[in-house]
Parts: sequence; C-alpha cells; structure tokens
Amino acid sequence: MYSLLAAGVTASMYFFIRKKWVGYVLATAVALYSHHFALFAVFIQFLWFVKEYFWGKRKTAIQIFKSFALVGILYSPWLIPLYSQTRMVGGGFWLGTPTLKDLGRLLLIYLNVGLFALILRRWEKNLGKSLFLVAWFLGPILLTWGISQKFQSIFFDRYLLYTIPPAMILAASERRKISPVAIFIALVVFFSADLYYFTHPIKRPFRELATYVKEVKKGDDYLINWNSAAHHLWEAKYYGIPAPLFIPEGTKLPFYVGTALMTEGDIVSSLPKKVNRVGTITSGPIEEIVIPGYTKKEEKVFGTLKVVWLVRSR
Repeated sequence: MYSLLAAGVTASMYFFIRKKWVGYVLATAVALYSHHFALFAVFIQFLWFVKEYFWGKRKTAIQIFKSFALVGILYSPWLIPLYSQTRMVGGGFWLGTPTLKDLGRLLLIYLNVGLFALILRRWEKNLGKSLFLVAWFLGPILLTWGISQKFQSIFFDRYLLYTIPPAMILAASERRKISPVAIFIALVVFFSADLYYFTHPIKRPFRELATYVKEVKKGDDYLINWNSAAHHLWEAKYYGIPAPLFIPEGTKLPFYVGTALMTEGDIVSSLPKKVNRVGTITSGPIEEIVIPGYTKKEEKVFGTLKVVWLVRSR
C-alpha cells in the first residue's frame, strides 16, 4: 500500500510538473485510492495552483483547475469510506501526539546522507523548482504534525514515505563540486552511524518481561493485555505468554492497527470466574489499570513495559 502511495504521488508530481494532464489525473487518482494521505500532496499542488493563478501563468492554472475537477470526480466514490474511517479514527487511535523531537527525528531519517548534499546544493539556481520540491517534502510532514497537535494524531512515518523522493531529488540535483576527501569523510560518518543503529536496535525488553512472567506465574493466574495507547497482544503470543486484550463490557475497541488480524479469543470483556490473581501487561500508566473486584498487589517494571499483579478483593 505505502509503496503504491509513494509511486502514485511521485507520478502525480511528475505529470504535474511536466503539465501532462491526462497522466496527472490518472496518477493522482491512483495515489488517492491507495491511501488518503495523498490528499496532503494534492494540497501542495493546490498551493502551486494559487501561485500560478495570481502570480504566474493563468492559462496553466486553468488547466490545473480542470484536472482537479476530474480527479475529484474519480475520487468521489471513495469519500464514503474516507468518512467512515475518519469516524473510526476519531473514536480512538493508537498514535500519540508527536513532539518536536519526533518531527526532527523523522526529517533526519528521511534525509539521512542527503542532508550533507542539501547543505552544498546550489539553491540560487532554478529557485522555483527547488521551492516546489521543498514544499513537496516538508509540506505533508509539517501539515500532519500540526494537525496532530490539536486533533487526533495522524503523524506516522509510513504514511509519509512519499516525501522521500523530493528529498532525494533535492540532494542529487544542482550540486556544488565536492572534494573526494569530503565525500569519503561523510560516507564514513554515515556508515558508522547506520552500523551502530543496525547493531544496537531500539527494542522494548519484552523477552525479559516474558521470562519474569513465566517464572512467577502460578497455575491459576490469568494474564491480560491492558488497552492503553498501545497493546502488546502480538508480543505476548510470540514470547509464549498469551494474554488477551481486556476490553470492559460496554466499551468499544479503538481503531488499532492489527484489529483485522485478531480472533475472537484475542479479546475478552470479563475475567473467568474463580480467578484469584490477574497479571496485567501494559506500557501505559499503572494508575489507569482498574478492574472491579480486584486490587493492585505488586508491579514489575521493564523500561516502558510493566506487569501489574492484581488479586481478588476479599
């Protein structure tokens, strides 16, 4: 899906720049049908349309407007699914509000070694084209980050993969002459950084948590996953401590990634009778764990992961 989105948006931008309107309409429709996030790329094109209409070639702007109308007609059947998905996401989503650190990390990940080339780019040459590429790269990222500050968070790297092509085009074009020594030093630095990240992955200590649970779990203990900002249903299965996702009766499961893969036994709304101790796995605040008829007895913390043991109230 995300590869098709990136290909569709890239083709849409290519035909938009080349003013090949039939190809533009078809490519944009493909991009929009592959993922709703293509709308942010179309918004960048709309801003360019405004620029052309008031300060550029009005004839070109009229052609752009006609193409927008055709894209809208082709996309209109998909508006109902878009509305339905928006309502589901509005009821709860798994993404938290992104910080400035998250924004900076995404920009660095997508630029990577290209950041060095951007510093040495000849920005004064073909400034208009450079600004269009910058808008294509930064626009969707900043828009989704800004929306996520006030509304439901939608800021996620996979949704924004289509911003990588403009970053690479910027890095590869209009370059100043660089000495071989500078290129070698830059490659060594970035290769060392990539090697470090590859050999030191950022991974939650779920193996340690699973080992602990297996050591202290008694025969009649019952394990559950607490429905916080993120659940760990799949990790629990993988490490041999199956723990269904606990959703109290009367509440609905938020729109989580992976919902379609869950079976009926992966979700429970009540605890089995005669269960005296419950082990609750969570990466959220311990304070939010409340199960009627049970009180917190002890807890074990593994970085951002926690296991909270609750016992039946007497």
